[in-house]
Amino acid sequence: MSDSLDAADRQRFAGSYAHRKSALSHLAYGVSSTPRATQNPVAIAVERGEGAHVVDVDGNRYIDYALGYGPLILGHTPPSVIAAIQDELGRGLRTASVHRGEAELAELIAACVPSAEQTSFVSTGTEAIQLALRVARAATGRVKIIKFRANYHGWADGIHVGNAIGQDGASALGQDPQAAQSVTLLDWGDAGQVEAVLDASFAAVIVEPAAINGGCFEPPAGFLERVRTATQRCGALLIFDEVITGFRLALGGAQERYGVTPDLSVLGKALGAGLPISAVSGSRAAMEILSSGRLMHRGTFNGNPLSVAAAIACLKVLQAERGEIYPRMEGFAAQLCGFLNDEAVRRGVPVRARQAGAAFQIFAANGPVETLRDTAKVDKDKTLVFTGALLRQGVMTLPRGLCYLSSAHSLADIEATEAAIAVAMETMARSTTA
Repeated sequence: MSDSLDAADRQRFAGSYAHRKSALSHLAYGVSSTPRATQNPVAIAVERGEGAHVVDVDGNRYIDYALGYGPLILGHTPPSVIAAIQDELGRGLRTASVHRGEAELAELIAACVPSAEQTSFVSTGTEAIQLALRVARAATGRVKIIKFRANYHGWADGIHVGNAIGQDGASALGQDPQAAQSVTLLDWGDAGQVEAVLDASFAAVIVEPAAINGGCFEPPAGFLERVRTATQRCGALLIFDEVITGFRLALGGAQERYGVTPDLSVLGKALGAGLPISAVSGSRAAMEILSSGRLMHRGTFNGNPLSVAAAIACLKVLQAERGEIYPRMEGFAAQLCGFLNDEAVRRGVPVRARQAGAAFQIFAANGPVETLRDTAKVDKDKTLVFTGALLRQGVMTLPRGLCYLSSAHSLADIEATEAAIAVAMETMARSTTA
């Protein structure tokens, strides 16, 4: 939150500003996840969501491309998901035993995701990553892991390293400096590095098959195929972190889109359509250590009935309408990126957008950003200026410029967003020449 809000912002966002000041009294940092505090000019206090829109406590309405940081692939109020949750609520919140929905959802995932012969549920992406790494280490009897720079795999100490280009160390204060000693960092997209380093001492290679977190980069030709071959050659497991890409880049995720099947997949976000659920899925061979009961897997809320009901309803919609939903979302993303890039060139504004399927990244940068390593050129402050300008025009992105499409977005939303981009470009042009 900026203390230098101008008079217009203080009036427009008065309720959000007041909420932020009040929340700081008892809610640490005023938010429940640190990045939410970076929204410019203030963290927006949302009152409700409707389809592809959100309304804040001041009554301001926004076209929403933040989508809860990605889960809302069907929008905020998909009727079938809401109905499934309401129906499940009538059966009680949960028990300490198993329920039929768990097996049904695992079967649905197997029908959608190429690698998913068996599935195990947890609640968050960070938990699912930890489970996948433990499965790989238990299955191989090895410890070392290869991770790629600027790939994000959750905030647990043992993998929360190298999350930005040029920052290979721990990514947060308070991390155990010894926890990630078994992690080797390589450059995403460089299969030659993997082939040179990977040997029989490694348990797994974990990778974002498309680097959405890093700036919406699709994999270079042959990268995933060569990493797949290298892991098979030395007996290491290949783990796809599809927390973001799963059910978003295609019904079968990145592995369907790029035609490479990993041993293990980590799923989340879009799986639950807005409710907290994640999963580790994999081949029967890779999951045998879990399916045999030899590897302990715990969690009070694993496979909770409400989240499972939402996920079942979500996947059924995506299955039934895949031929319409995915081309529509990807087409809208392409339209917005094309418009933004054309406007930026026409006005001489250093803002660009990159697309990967139904997601795109807006950034201000000092020079072209063609590869993941180029993200070191991104001007984070100017990116916040641009996303803040969009917010004032009724378009909500993630503060750092990452945007998601949902099945609820309409052509009218896209056209209104283009108009907002044009105004934001004028704001950016003025700030650049000032």
